[in-house]
Amino acid sequence: MAALSKSGKPVGLEAEYVGKLPCSTCGIRSMKLPGRQGGLCIPCYAEECATAGRRAATAGTWVAASFVGDPCLACGSRSVDANGWAFWCNSCEMQTAVALPPR
Repeated sequence: MAALSKSGKPVGLEAEYVGKLPCSTCGIRSMKLPGRQGGLCIPCYAEECATAGRRAATAGTWVAASFVGDPCLACGSRSVDANGWAFWCNSCEMQTAVALPPR
């Protein structure tokens, strides 16, 4: 389960896991961002957010937009990376935080 802060917001992955352990969903790519059941690679994180968004839309509730993806959803570049709590594109320089930095 993803760690949550006192305010209930997700907390990013610890540095020792980022880029080292395999994604908890696909087991192929390395963990880059926190997911509901463990660390996820960028494509699996984007899919988890899309699924949550579809469920919320069906239920008539709001969710925060997710701009995380590989390729980049803004410019289409595959030069994207994440550090456990933030995501960025090296081509268009779009950045977004997806969790609070771990303490």
